[in-house]
Amino acid sequence: MRILFADDHDLLRDVLKAYLEVDEELTVELASTVDEALVKIAHEGPFDLVLLDYQIPGMDGLLGLRRIVAAQEPRPVLLITGVATEGTATAALRSGAVAVLSKTMSVEKLKIAIVSVINGSFVPPYPGSAGQAGGAHAPTLTPRQEQVLRCICSGLSNKQIARELKLTEATVKMHVKMIFAKLSVNSRTQAILISKSFNLL
Repeated sequence: MRILFADDHDLLRDVLKAYLEVDEELTVELASTVDEALVKIAHEGPFDLVLLDYQIPGMDGLLGLRRIVAAQEPRPVLLITGVATEGTATAALRSGAVAVLSKTMSVEKLKIAIVSVINGSFVPPYPGSAGQAGGAHAPTLTPRQEQVLRCICSGLSNKQIARELKLTEATVKMHVKMIFAKLSVNSRTQAILISKSFNLL
């Protein structure tokens, strides 16, 4: 699993890289700015996951996140922060982050979250933000995920969705995987039921 960790704190970057790479299945590349991360994604990516600090130079609000998400698509981008409000976290999810996690969590829990995201498992969003399936709030999907979900609800296959949205079938499969993860389901039928129960579309 190849991870790009973009953060401007040298110590945090080095410590997390060393901790994660104890697991021989994980390889971590580092960046200290949004622009540096974009160059690495262009030359070496997309990565299995990009772990992006909310306050990294070049973020410019959430513009940097949207640029990273676009470059990394359809692979996931996980935002990590120590300062984001509930509103910012919700906006980050709508901008394409698969989850927003707090820097106060333990490095062990962060590793579990990273591996879960790469494997397509559901990761709870930032505490208090919308997006947790099975709770009181509706899951938060990106605009592209909403398009794919509409197609699923219309009964289209992955191949038909790819043709409809002018995407590759592999990209559609990745989006379907992430939709299932956010909705905490494992079938199209369940996804349709959940989307109707939350009035997602």
